Amino acid sequence: MSTRPRLSTEWSLAGQSAVILENRAIRVVVLPGLGGKIMSIVDKRVDRELLWRNDRVPVRPAAFGSSYDDQFLGGWDELYPNDVPEELAGEAVPDHGELWAVPWSASTGSAADEVWLELTVRGAVTGTEVTKRLRLGTGPELVVDYRITNPGRIDQPFLWKSHVAVELHPDTVVDMAAGDVLVHEFGNPRARPADGRFTWPWLSADGVRHDLRTLPDTTERGVSEFLLATTLERGQCGVRHPSARTGLQLTWDRADLPSCWLFASYGGGWRGYDVLVLEPCTGYPLSVNEGVHQTLPAHTTKTWQLTATVVHS
Repeated sequence: MSTRPRLSTEWSLAGQSAVILENRAIRVVVLPGLGGKIMSIVDKRVDRELLWRNDRVPVRPAAFGSSYDDQFLGGWDELYPNDVPEELAGEAVPDHGELWAVPWSASTGSAADEVWLELTVRGAVTGTEVTKRLRLGTGPELVVDYRITNPGRIDQPFLWKSHVAVELHPDTVVDMAAGDVLVHEFGNPRARPADGRFTWPWLSADGVRHDLRTLPDTTERGVSEFLLATTLERGQCGVRHPSARTGLQLTWDRADLPSCWLFASYGGGWRGYDVLVLEPCTGYPLSVNEGVHQTLPAHTTKTWQLTATVVHS
């Protein structure tokens, strides 16, 4: 069997054109027409899907400006320039940004022992030019190169999040190279520290010390929690599933994405789902106008890289 990676554009999923990048270790399925979404990452060595798929929501395009939560299909989305709907640079931007509910243009190529898929789109509201290039070599790493350009005359306040919904197992271990973590007011978390913050991974409240690397006990109630790391030791977060002998780790340069958010619904805590979303981000908290976020000046470009590695746990 050849060890060289392969790329195919001959497939579809629920009527949507799909691009598959594959080697002996992993298989990645991308839907360019659905916001450039990465729909699947499979660890071929143990035949396990690593991304979470919402079986309540059909695989179909969403209307621009839709409620993101109501159209939450799972997989890996890109969110820009905002999370909550708000006005930025004098323009109203929709829920979870302008990229996830629009089709992206796609081109493909290969060189030596690597295949790549390049996805491009221009924001309907901000006019930002966005490029995402996915590269797969012979190993278990998917490398994603990002480029955003502001061709306009007005500086663009923004946040960027890679929104990666992952499967959970009873023994899943959550990894994050974080320091200070803010517990958002959302939901019904396993515990709330008195000042709303804790140092990863230990959260102490009401005389109990919780290890946030392990999943909470949901025997009596579901848990929904939203954690925002305000400091990182390094750019890294992910999950390991020891019983399934697999996991997914995201790594990046902390200077590019200095925050990471974890949105979790355990045991049906939010809408009956069991899912964890890994969200490397350019800032915090949810509102760009009210938080520690970034600005893309007029006529400038920002680039960065994120690597998703399938690991054996």
